[in-house]
Amino acid sequence: MAEHTKEQQQIRRSMRWVVTLSLLYAAAGNAFLYSAYFYNGIVERSSLIGGLMIIAFAAPVVALFRNRHWYFPAFIFLFWIPFSVLLAFALYRLLPLREDDYFGMLLVYCLVIHITVVLLGIALGMLVNACLAVWSRVKAKIE
Repeated sequence: MAEHTKEQQQIRRSMRWVVTLSLLYAAAGNAFLYSAYFYNGIVERSSLIGGLMIIAFAAPVVALFRNRHWYFPAFIFLFWIPFSVLLAFALYRLLPLREDDYFGMLLVYCLVIHITVVLLGIALGMLVNACLAVWSRVKAKIE
């Protein structure tokens, strides 16, 4: 009975982290979009920023999902989509934008970058966790 309760607590904790990371990743993507809108240098350095975001998105996946629920980060992308849309709508209402077509093109560009960054960040984190799990099993068999 106690084992079943502990398992449920681990699932709840993992799901809380999935939802929290999804919200944080959506906020980061919208911050990237609006900073690119107000400052053109962001677009020029989008490759570097994307690479840093991949590493930043992979780090929490590696740190938080080394337990039995290693597959939960795959759900981050699922929750990221509605959070990203809701935050984009809220920011569109809050921040003043000029009337031009530039924002639509920038939105598509940043969305493609952010989808790629989120997927690669999650995949990299899960790959590092898999390598660490294999390494620990190999190390245990050697000893």
